[in-house]
Amino acid sequence: MALLKPVPLLTPLITPLLVPFFFLVLLSSGICAQPVPATKPAAPATTQSTESLSSDESLYELLTTIKETENERTALSEQLKDTSNPADKQQTLKQLQSLDQRLIDLKNSFEETVTGGQGLATLAEKPEEKAPFNWKKELEEIVRPLMDDLKQLTERPRKMEQLKNEQMLQEDHLQLADAAIAELEKTLAQSKHATVRHALKDLLNQWQEQRKNAESRLQRIDTELQRLIAPSEELGEELITKLQKFASGRGLNLVLALCGFVLIYLVLIGVGRLIRRLPSRKHEPGTRRLARAIALLLRTLTVTLALFTAMLILYVRGDWLLFGLMVLLMITLIWGLQKSLPRYIREIRLLLNMGGVREGERILYNGLPWRIASLNLFSTLYNPLLDGGLLRLPIDRLVDLQSRPYSPEEPWFPSQVGDIVILEGDIYGKVLLQTPEIVQMQIMGATTTFSVADYLGKKPRNLSRDGFAIPINFKLNYLHHETILTDIVPTLRAYLEEQLAQQPFHPHLTGLLVEFNEAANSSLNLLIVGMFTGAGAEDYWSIHRFLHRTILSACNHYNWSIA
Repeated sequence: MALLKPVPLLTPLITPLLVPFFFLVLLSSGICAQPVPATKPAAPATTQSTESLSSDESLYELLTTIKETENERTALSEQLKDTSNPADKQQTLKQLQSLDQRLIDLKNSFEETVTGGQGLATLAEKPEEKAPFNWKKELEEIVRPLMDDLKQLTERPRKMEQLKNEQMLQEDHLQLADAAIAELEKTLAQSKHATVRHALKDLLNQWQEQRKNAESRLQRIDTELQRLIAPSEELGEELITKLQKFASGRGLNLVLALCGFVLIYLVLIGVGRLIRRLPSRKHEPGTRRLARAIALLLRTLTVTLALFTAMLILYVRGDWLLFGLMVLLMITLIWGLQKSLPRYIREIRLLLNMGGVREGERILYNGLPWRIASLNLFSTLYNPLLDGGLLRLPIDRLVDLQSRPYSPEEPWFPSQVGDIVILEGDIYGKVLLQTPEIVQMQIMGATTTFSVADYLGKKPRNLSRDGFAIPINFKLNYLHHETILTDIVPTLRAYLEEQLAQQPFHPHLTGLLVEFNEAANSSLNLLIVGMFTGAGAEDYWSIHRFLHRTILSACNHYNWSIA
């Protein structure tokens, strides 16, 4: 009993699909437009009796005809025995064969009449041997109605083209005839021998006859072409008639097929969206992949059923031209699918999130890192640090790529809008705009545009992101080798700290390093490094100049000799 209960989930999904489907089929077959025939009253008993008597008389007449034919055949057989002339015997044999075939037909007709269309001969028939499958012949039978309709549609232009070709041929013949006649007349005028002149006159007459035929044929061709080219009232009426015929025939079939395709497609798309809105266990493992597989199956089923509906409508309407075109289209699609099937399989694996590129991972496309926001027929790639950093790519662009999981600390671009950046060659500027194609920077008060490839190729150093350091290598004379460690280094550190405390960029200072670096061949080298946060990046060159100036001031103040 439980099996007989309707499934509450499938009933609202299937019902809206079946109603328009059967309505379209009924409409295309003409059932909806045909009136229901009225029920005929029962025939009176006298009518049935009359029909029975009539049937009995026809059977009697049929048996009489069979008897007469048999008597005629017996008489011919006796005549054949007495005939000695081979020609007469051959004629009599032909008559006997004709009578034998007639007897077989009459007896079969009598048997089928009294048995309701059945005959003993059908029981003795051997099953037909199936011929080997020939796909070329089968395809020819399918395409033949299409070709016949196309030939009928193109009959007028083909006839015009044929007439034009024949016109060119006849004009060539006419030119040849004129040239030959002119040459013959010239030769005839110069000839004096009677026999030669007689032969030339006969040949001239033949060429003149050919010329007349060519002129006559050209005249008929011109008349026919003028009739086909020139518009006329009959042509306009014929065009209107053809348009009306198309609107009520093939045009209506095309509209019905398109409506059937669109209706079934929209209904199934709606069913798919309704299924996606149902409560699902999205957070359980494997559920998302199953949902993708179901979505792909529904999409394939949607297109298949929509095409099947369109083809069914054309089949019911008997429009073999459009039906043949759809069959050829399907054959072409299947043939193309066969050649590119491996790639389609890879794309399906991507759609199911089972390929080399997976949703939520990091991918490198056109030299830039992207996060795969969604995988679909048109997938979405996202880069949070780029203006307009949202790409929609067809799935086939991702087939040959590879994605990987990423760390939250990984940068998506070397800079952001507003960052201070130093490019290779000490190009210092502020980032104004960065998109997937270009990066604009403000350099020395002017806006400079780089392509993304050029920008990344210049190895940008971002001063604003994690801070920066300014190292200075300062050289003192060997005269200070006794005091450089105990006196000069701490004194210089204190002097720099005192001066830095008075500068507007002092809040950005995170550390100051003053140490002896090395004893070179001719100098004692000190290393001074000022470390600052990214907020002080706009004062980079000011800090750089200040440190050099302050170190020189300390040397002058304490009488340190510079190497």
